[in-house]
Amino acid sequence: MPKPKRLVGRIKQKNQKASTSSSKPPPPPSPPWVELPREITADILLRLGAIEILQNAQRVCSTWWNVCHDPIMWRDIDMGNDSTVDIDDNDLDWMCRVAVNRSQGQLLKINIEHFGNNDLLKYIAERSSQLRHLRLVSCDEISDGGLAAVAKNFPLLEELHIYLAVISEADIVAIGRSCSQLKSFTLNNIRFRGFRNLHFNVNDEALAIAGNMPELRRLALFGNNLTNEGLRAILDGCRRLESLDLRHCYSIDLEGDLGKRCRQQIKDLKCPRDSTSGYEFRAQICDYSSSNDEYPSGVSEAGLSDYLFDYEYDDFDYDDFTNPFSGEYHDEEGFFY
Repeated sequence: MPKPKRLVGRIKQKNQKASTSSSKPPPPPSPPWVELPREITADILLRLGAIEILQNAQRVCSTWWNVCHDPIMWRDIDMGNDSTVDIDDNDLDWMCRVAVNRSQGQLLKINIEHFGNNDLLKYIAERSSQLRHLRLVSCDEISDGGLAAVAKNFPLLEELHIYLAVISEADIVAIGRSCSQLKSFTLNNIRFRGFRNLHFNVNDEALAIAGNMPELRRLALFGNNLTNEGLRAILDGCRRLESLDLRHCYSIDLEGDLGKRCRQQIKDLKCPRDSTSGYEFRAQICDYSSSNDEYPSGVSEAGLSDYLFDYEYDDFDYDDFTNPFSGEYHDEEGFFY
């Protein structure tokens, strides 16, 4: 029995489509990295840092996009800002907030370099109660009191490292009281040495540490102005201290009994004139001082700008075993020569 014309036409169209599809080249294979196990892909991407992930890596393919949105990827956020790449501070702020959001409260460790302010610090604190490790590098817009305002949000904090910045005594007290698990503390304020002719207690920071951080095992006070009084208080108040970095702390004297006690009590001791070779940052010093000794200590803040002079020296300008503030470096006016 002959087939209806309509049915014959459909069969012909179907055969033509099959013939056409069979002539097409097969699709290209998936990129080899797509076939990697998810945990290996995550391990590779974690080595890039948060900025590179958010700017580039997550856009490579849908697999990477999905991996980059996993909260596990954001337990350790490295916002180290490569100085060779020009990124606006507002963009860095936005990327940091995105990274914190993606952690979904699982953030354990964060590093912020060369940007950030009190608002960003507050944003992180409100969403990261599990934080164990906080590192701030040259975060000039985090003002005095910024850390004190959020310290209560970090009850599990074990390590706090602050480089090239200044925090207040109140910040240290609040951190010590709120972060009872703190084991490691770094305060590198090498850029802000001095105010030698003004009224202030050079041991304020040391005394705050001694009175509020009894569980410390590691302490670095690189470039601090503390004297023997402050050091003695730290040895008394931080009995579990095992490592102490006092490089560039030229106001202390370790020649006598105090030095002997330090060496007996501290397993890993770095003295003021010990080499800075291999140190992560430049040992840069800004010395703020009056140009004329006849001005009394306690110059008012309003007139301070008339008497301040900045001196910046990198390590290659003097060797690591020389005190750059000894008299041989000043002329009669108080200037370096």
